[in-house]
Amino acid sequence: MLSNMRNKKGSKVYQTMMFLPYFMSWVVVTYFVYAILTPERGYLNGILKAMGADPIMWYQEAKYWPFILVLLNTWKGMGYGMVLYLASITGIDQSLYEAAVMDGATKWQQTIHITLPSIKPVFIMMLILDCGKIFNSDFGLFYQVTGGIPKSLYTTVSTFDTYIYQAIKSPATPIGRTAAASFFQAICSCATILIANQIVRKIDKDNSLI
Repeated sequence: MLSNMRNKKGSKVYQTMMFLPYFMSWVVVTYFVYAILTPERGYLNGILKAMGADPIMWYQEAKYWPFILVLLNTWKGMGYGMVLYLASITGIDQSLYEAAVMDGATKWQQTIHITLPSIKPVFIMMLILDCGKIFNSDFGLFYQVTGGIPKSLYTTVSTFDTYIYQAIKSPATPIGRTAAASFFQAICSCATILIANQIVRKIDKDNSLI
């Protein structure tokens, strides 16, 4: 949609607004989230009270956090993906679109038959690399935003990275166990990349990484 905007100044404004969260620290985002979700004076609880509903203790209810974390991660990372794919779309030969217009192709048909096939290599590359992050987590997202992972949220938001961090801080945890957890995480990340690449290689050999 951004690549087809005729108002270039408006397009730049939208790109900047979408890309800005990517440069924000999770510490900064944490304060925004706290201002929205804090039980006493949070904006969401204020809206609920105004509607006659009971306030929600967000930091004690684990069932809401999978949705909150997914929403925040998508919001913060959307700008990076937008720039990456927009740069790929910009590099497509414009003569292909001109020929499609002459043949009477609609915008949707141009997207299906020109844009998506042209950016398929970038999409596959990002997919393979993201598969390697399955066993990794954004430490700031899971630790900072939740307020240090309180016990009420531990079973929902605790990950390898937060466990290793807390294990290092705790003198009661053997260093060998911490190192084993970190090594296991690295092995699993490498394995998921290789498996994803092998699947892509069988489907589309030209676009595999290895």
